[in-house]
Amino acid sequence: MPKIFFIAGETSGDICGAHAVKALKDSRPDLELYGIGGPEMEKAGLTLTHNITELSVIGVIEVIKHYPRIRRVYNSVLQNVKENRPDAVVFIDYPGFNLALAKKLHKLYPDLPLIYLVSPQIWAWGHSRINAIRECISLMMVMFPFEVDVYEKGGEWKVENDTLSITEHKFNKPSKMKVRHIGHWIINKIKEFQPDQDFQAKNNIPNGRELIALLPGSRENEIKWIFPTMLKSADAIKKTHPDVFFLISCARPNLKPMLQAALRNFDENCYRLIDGSMYDIVHLSKLVLVTSGTAAFEAALMEKPILVLYYLNYISFFLARIAMKIPFINLANIIAQRRIVQEFIQYQMTPERIVPWANKYLEDRSAYDKTVSDLKAVKASLGEGDLGTKAAKEIICLLNL
Repeated sequence: MPKIFFIAGETSGDICGAHAVKALKDSRPDLELYGIGGPEMEKAGLTLTHNITELSVIGVIEVIKHYPRIRRVYNSVLQNVKENRPDAVVFIDYPGFNLALAKKLHKLYPDLPLIYLVSPQIWAWGHSRINAIRECISLMMVMFPFEVDVYEKGGEWKVENDTLSITEHKFNKPSKMKVRHIGHWIINKIKEFQPDQDFQAKNNIPNGRELIALLPGSRENEIKWIFPTMLKSADAIKKTHPDVFFLISCARPNLKPMLQAALRNFDENCYRLIDGSMYDIVHLSKLVLVTSGTAAFEAALMEKPILVLYYLNYISFFLARIAMKIPFINLANIIAQRRIVQEFIQYQMTPERIVPWANKYLEDRSAYDKTVSDLKAVKASLGEGDLGTKAAKEIICLLNL
């Protein structure tokens, strides 16, 4: 029985990996799929050796703090591969862990096919990693069309007047790595979304009010560092637009007490805290205030103007600024290769900067429509099709299964 080992390290990787696992199971039920994942990959048919909760941390300082635990998982994977000898290993995003592991596995087992699903963001930082990737990875499956050029032409982003373009240079060594654009799993997820017609009534959301979504993130640090500024901004928006009503998505049940504690100092008649339901919340809302990450990209692809907030501890931010080679963090801006949604990062993340943009979208219809039009173009550029089906076909083809 052919065996494939999967490694995801965070929630977005779990969701993406679930599409590939399900498609592989559907097309080849005889495959044994196992490894590191989360609830979505497990539901799709992956046998878990570790849960992503053992790896999911954000920021340099946080990684150092949890290094012993991460190292134990790393060593466990090496031991598992040694004992079970899978026919391939599939890495999903999470490059700090996965690239180190890929290089080690390639050194130990040069003939073991190593597959990467969701490219490390070498176009944003650490472009030199492209050489190690081309040396050890057999198949690179990318979600964005421009990433094919990055790998085949060796291109880095060139930044000029807040716009981006890809440069080109020649590689010193040839590579057998195949690069395939398979699209983005979020496109299908949005396409399959069916709004709950009773959502407003079930959640006691008042009619006739301008609705604004607050998406504070899925990590405790995001709730601690970003949500208070989000609430202060919302409170300031309410002063000039008293009819607005805010819908807050609680990404995970264990975060609810933190969110409720933060809300105690604000008028409860203007907010509704709702478990999950992010898509229904965004669908009903005119504007979205969101922590940077997958949710911010999803909201943008739902064609709603977003205001992106992001904050790290000082040391992590300082190191990130040194590493980052592009001026944007939101994928909508990166794909468009120019700024179409507003980002409020670190010291810029203040109500004084955020609120004027919120008011502009609430008051200026032309500005609102222009952003929506730009987001439609970004969505169209990602193409159609099922990422999971495409990924499964590429894996099966590579392994001659």
